[in-house]
This record gives sequence, C-alpha cells and structure tokens, in this order.
Amino acid sequence: MKTLFCIILLIVFGGIANFLSLYVLNTVGVPGALLAGFPGKRSKGRFVFGSIVSALCQSYVYLAFTAFIVNWTVLAANRDDVVGFVLYPFAFLAVLVPIWFTLTRARVEAREQEHANAQVEALHLTFVIAVIGFFVFLFGPIVIRLAWGWVPYVR
Repeated sequence: MKTLFCIILLIVFGGIANFLSLYVLNTVGVPGALLAGFPGKRSKGRFVFGSIVSALCQSYVYLAFTAFIVNWTVLAANRDDVVGFVLYPFAFLAVLVPIWFTLTRARVEAREQEHANAQVEALHLTFVIAVIGFFVFLFGPIVIRLAWGWVPYVR
C-alpha cells in the first residue's frame, strides 16, 4: 500500500513539474536568449553562445528537480515497507515526461516564429542532460551534494 502511495506521489510531483517547468525554464533561459541577440541581427556564434548559456541555466534548475526526485525515491525505496525497484521507473518518468512535454510545447510555439529561439534550442540540451543526470544522481549521489546541496531530501 505504501508503494502505491509513493507511486502516486511521484505522479503528483511529475504533474506539478509538468505545469511549472514551462514557465520556470522559460524564465531561467532569459539570460541566454538576451545574449543570443535579436533575430536577424545576430551572428551564428552569438546565437550558439546564448543557447549554451540558456542550456546551462535551464539544466541547473531542472537538475535540482531531478535531484529532489532521485533523493526522494531513494529514501522511499530504502524503507522496509516499500518495494523499491518498482519506484525507479516511475521516478524516471516523473523526471523525463515534464521536460519532454516542455520541449514539445516550446517547439510547437517556435514554429510560429521565422527565426530560431535560443531557449528552445537549449531545451534539447537540457533534455539530454536531464536523462544523463538522472542516472548520475541515482548511481553517484555524492554529485548532488556538490551543486544541489540545498535541495530538500539531500543527505
């Protein structure tokens, strides 16, 4: 029963992240978008630099969410009354589905513009970094303490 409750909580965390990630990642990607310059007046190098800055900002924030989910899942899985191996696929989906939907929504919105958007391009990198980050955090939890020690449930 507690395993089911943990699964439901992971789904709730993923649902909240699905709603908030579009707005939060858009906001933290603004510095990169500003550095990328205005469409039609920017060089390719400047656009790439802005996209990388935006990806770094977005990745840091999204990896904080990933760290929270991984830590919460590990703590729940270590309990005696929870079947741990069942939680990990749900934790993976709770991390990946929100960023995937955010990327999809951003790409649909970007089709309406004639020029590329640095924030949307950065989301591709953020997605890949989130996938890698999930497994790095799961199998090397010491990494979380280095940059995300402020995240709740970090031991």
